[in-house]
Amino acid sequence: MQEALQKMFQESNWKYRFMAIRLKNDWEMLMGKTVAKHTTDLMIQDHKLHIYTDVAPLKHELSYNKQLLLEKINQYLGETFIRDVIVH
Repeated sequence: MQEALQKMFQESNWKYRFMAIRLKNDWEMLMGKTVAKHTTDLMIQDHKLHIYTDVAPLKHELSYNKQLLLEKINQYLGETFIRDVIVH
């Protein structure tokens, strides 16, 4: 039964939704209060994390540290789920 549920979870959009909710809920813990305060939205689409922010220097900083951000997020998620980060 557990294997069937895991397969269904893997093959459906539930995983994307679950990962997005998990990231949104724990974004402040992962990135700190300042980044979380200026992040207006997070969205996962096609294994790409879209980060929306209202602060230009933060956009630059997140883009510059994209690889570290990817590693940190995927380590937190426990798998290589996010393959790219796009900052808007």
